Amino acid sequence: MKYRGQRRWLSGSLVAGLVLAAVVSGPGKTTEYAGLPVQKSDFHLTEYLSDGMDAFRRTVGQGDAIQAFIGNDMLTSAVTDASAEKSHVVTAGGSGTITAGGSQTVTAGGGQGPSVYGSLVTEGEKAQQGQLILQEQILGGATLTLLNSQSSSQMLSAILQTSQGNLIVVDGGLGDDGDYLKSQIQARGGHVSAWLITHPHGDHVGALYKILQDEAAGNASGITIDGIYYSFAAPEWYTVHDSSEATMAHSMIGTLAGLPQTMLHPVSRGQTIQVDDVTILVLNDRYELGSDKGNNAGIVYKLYVNGRSILFLGDMGYEGGNRLLADVGAEALKSDIVQMAHHGQNGVGQAVYQAIDPSICLWPTPDWLWNNSGNRYKIAETKGWISRLNVQKHYCMKDGDQIIR
Repeated sequence: MKYRGQRRWLSGSLVAGLVLAAVVSGPGKTTEYAGLPVQKSDFHLTEYLSDGMDAFRRTVGQGDAIQAFIGNDMLTSAVTDASAEKSHVVTAGGSGTITAGGSQTVTAGGGQGPSVYGSLVTEGEKAQQGQLILQEQILGGATLTLLNSQSSSQMLSAILQTSQGNLIVVDGGLGDDGDYLKSQIQARGGHVSAWLITHPHGDHVGALYKILQDEAAGNASGITIDGIYYSFAAPEWYTVHDSSEATMAHSMIGTLAGLPQTMLHPVSRGQTIQVDDVTILVLNDRYELGSDKGNNAGIVYKLYVNGRSILFLGDMGYEGGNRLLADVGAEALKSDIVQMAHHGQNGVGQAVYQAIDPSICLWPTPDWLWNNSGNRYKIAETKGWISRLNVQKHYCMKDGDQIIR
């Protein structure tokens, strides 16, 4: 990753943050989470601290010119009044004009035919059946890519490239997805204006964690990040309330602690983030609820792109979804495109999807979950809800990288 501007994150603050993460973290493993066989990343903090940190200190001691992530054009903040409610506006880049028009052919991915659950057929499955799929360009020059898992695990990784070429990344996936995500960012110019984090679970932030750790160890990624947007509880909260993912949460918190403060943007309900002509709205404060605590503590983002809206639910659960609906109302949830909560099963309830009323569903769902391997999951129920909403377009990562323009 090219560093520009400050050198603070190479100081003792990063060392302290990583030491904190190492103290509170344990080894990675393959485990079951909420009944799902989720492959967890290995977080080699101990190895990194014993080997990488020695090299890191030698580099710092030699006074090498290593710069920080933040660009020369500093992020600017302003407070505005909108609809009689104050919202914090963070601008991450300039402004531009979106150009609309055209259509494209969707290429088949690696799916395994039509789903036998519900009546949903993905765009990849349609292409495999030989159907010519013409996709209207609805994002007016912007491109949304839902990346496929580089392992057999569920995960969430999405890149929105604005009409001006700047990037918005959502989560990023597992540590195993880190190198592929990095290559995809590089292929799109390498400049991430805003990196949005829903919650610090390994299948969502493991890739970002790997990129930051590799960079700290001296392995340049060739990308720049202007700002990271998130809302985390104290490390102790994850130890008590989200123990199966506490290692990743602690590691991520420790890593962020060593970055320049200008990069870090804790978010809150009503805040907006501007990247070119894309407006990102933060819909909720972090919830601390009685059930499914780690997932329900996630942040929901709504992106407005050329008159269209994209809703990222992360892994929001049933209780959190109901709270979100009560807090913001159905009108605020209404979106053209929705990322299906918790990989398409055991997430928000039917009432939330009815309020969203999407025309396109994004499924960050591997093949075994889409086809309900072993009849262990609740995805058939979710498919039933969506089928009754008569959603016709479904983009599922089991079919490979999914692109919407």
